[in-house]
Amino acid sequence: MASTEFQNGRRSIEEAIKPPTFGERMARYRLIAQDALWEMYKSKTAFFGLLMLVALLTILLLTPVISEYNPVKPDYTAFLQKPSAEHIMGTDRYGRDIYSRVLWGGRRLVTIAILAVVFGLAIGIPYGVLSGYYGGWTDSIAMRICDGLLAFPGILLYLLIVTLAREWQLEGFWNDLILIFALGFAFFPEAARLVRSTVLTEKEKEYVEASHTIGEANLYIAMRQILPNCISPLIVNATVRLGYVILIIAALSFLGLGSPPPTPDWGADLSSARDHMEQNPLLAVFPGVAICYTVLAFNLFGDGLRDILDPRLSDR
Repeated sequence: MASTEFQNGRRSIEEAIKPPTFGERMARYRLIAQDALWEMYKSKTAFFGLLMLVALLTILLLTPVISEYNPVKPDYTAFLQKPSAEHIMGTDRYGRDIYSRVLWGGRRLVTIAILAVVFGLAIGIPYGVLSGYYGGWTDSIAMRICDGLLAFPGILLYLLIVTLAREWQLEGFWNDLILIFALGFAFFPEAARLVRSTVLTEKEKEYVEASHTIGEANLYIAMRQILPNCISPLIVNATVRLGYVILIIAALSFLGLGSPPPTPDWGADLSSARDHMEQNPLLAVFPGVAICYTVLAFNLFGDGLRDILDPRLSDR
């Protein structure tokens, strides 16, 4: 009799935590998407930030179609022209179309920022999940490593890695890859600590105990059971981090540590415009406004997501 009750109890636990079917997952994702869109619509900050991001990403995706001129090819007959029907935003000191450079520069900058944040999450998420789940000396060593990396100023790490890339004479794709590595590596300790704090709470809940009861492997419990419940704070943090990363890339380019010319780059174009501010101030206005718009879009969207996903913030 006791054996039958044990088997029935085990079967009930297995049914309670068994993975959902593909159809059940898709139905759940559709419901989550509908709820998320409705919550964003109710949150003015998130909705306005979402509209700004959709407009930005649409323009960047359509850059090859809506950009008429080559952004790196100089035109020696069109130096420092003001906005006109032929050149919507005018031309720079080399006769290059500013409109095309803003579009292609934004496409490159946003791509680098997204890849850097994804790289940081790819390292930080498993690092933080396993550290928080196993605890003990593993957690202590892992967090001391994160503390050491966080104590090191991020801007110095960027400068060090980018300077080494210059010494190795890396250009084009490899230069961007080094930049992605530097920005992503600097982000991973923050992501790891954020995930760990959530895992410490989640691993004490009943569904984790149920998984242990039926003999699930620790790695499976950590990555398949606990991790999905840690995604909300990560999404908010990563969205806001994108705006910060874009500022860092623009700052490095402004200091002359970004991609070498004539690569389209908002920070480099803003720096080169300083010599002609009195003659044509719009040279600095357009890349400056592009940086401000992009950072504001990501920050508004991230703040709105925080208000939506944090149950403690009821007043939106």
